[in-house]
Amino acid sequence: MTLQKLVPSAIRPLRSSLQSTSRAVVTTSRAAALSIRQPAQHARCFTSKPPKAAAAGEASNPAMAFPCLDALETRSATLRASFESSGPEPSYTSGATQTYHCQEPLVLDWGGMLPEFKIAYETWGEMNADKSNVILLHTGLSASSHAHSTEANPAPGWWEKFIGPGGPLDTDKYHVICTNVIGGCYGSTGPSSTDPADGQHYATRFPILTMEDMVRAQFRLLDSLGVKSLYASVGSSMGGMQSLAAGVLFPDRVRRIVSISGCARSHPYSIAMRHTQRQVLMMDPNWKRGYYYGDLPPHAGMKLARGIATVTYRSGPEWEQRFGRRRADPSKPPALCPDFLVETYLDHAGEKFCLTYDPNSLLYRWLPVSWAKWNKCRYTTMSLLEPTRRFRSICRLTSARRS
Repeated sequence: MTLQKLVPSAIRPLRSSLQSTSRAVVTTSRAAALSIRQPAQHARCFTSKPPKAAAAGEASNPAMAFPCLDALETRSATLRASFESSGPEPSYTSGATQTYHCQEPLVLDWGGMLPEFKIAYETWGEMNADKSNVILLHTGLSASSHAHSTEANPAPGWWEKFIGPGGPLDTDKYHVICTNVIGGCYGSTGPSSTDPADGQHYATRFPILTMEDMVRAQFRLLDSLGVKSLYASVGSSMGGMQSLAAGVLFPDRVRRIVSISGCARSHPYSIAMRHTQRQVLMMDPNWKRGYYYGDLPPHAGMKLARGIATVTYRSGPEWEQRFGRRRADPSKPPALCPDFLVETYLDHAGEKFCLTYDPNSLLYRWLPVSWAKWNKCRYTTMSLLEPTRRFRSICRLTSARRS
């Protein structure tokens, strides 16, 4: 008992001495690091001339420039100037799609209803006699039905290299159908569409959708085409989740599933990031609770939301490899507007996107992704993701494109 009391008291002075020595070393090394540059050397990092004394009545320092805010104001002025000619909201569709118009009501999972709806779609390859070679291709969050160039629209599609003769989705063998799902703005019924009841934009009177609602609408299209069974349900990102939903809802009509970067439920981190993007968009004064049609759209919120989303589309190692800590212009002092290369990349991504998609459609497409959750299915995981040599080549092509 005496020994147990003595040992700690004997050790305590030594421990205290070591701690004080450690603090001294840290303090000394920090002072040494700070003394590498003299104050004048720090000043030379930002200016080659000594600072001038401010004259009477002048500010001590010059006002900072904000090119990012200048660009925002210029975009707003340009949009306002276009009101009389075409209206502020851009035309999102190319018009070079086929359209399925369902005049039967679609009752939705959360209690809403669409009295009728349209689905814009494009096709590639020939459908065989018994219509058994059909592949339904699901899009990502903000993509249109234009996955590959067509005669009506020769512009390259978002999956141009994956679709075609001899490609992973071989149009010599398969008939590929890609739709713009309901809730979107590329020709299918969404918030920017008019409500047949009153002729006004749905705006935020548009009903909340689930992933299953989107897929049920797609299968209405398949019914109209006489397609009883799909060769495969294929999609990436949000489309990968739709491809799973198709198999869950219609197990007897979906023979294969190819889900790329999809999931059966959203992770809390993903839900949190989408919540942040929604809030940024909705806090834009121009959003006006969704009733901005005929006025200035919430382009600032769209730009910021897209920048946040782009952060989640890349991994930490990729950011490090592509940008590191490099600055756009090392000769200039730090700025509040985009300064590092990674910041300019995010700024450009938002700028490029902010007028190419309807803000309300983006809000309505985010919710089904967060709510999706499939715990039970009659298939095992391996039977859902039946591997074939042709679809494995999609993975190889994807890897090649990233490198």
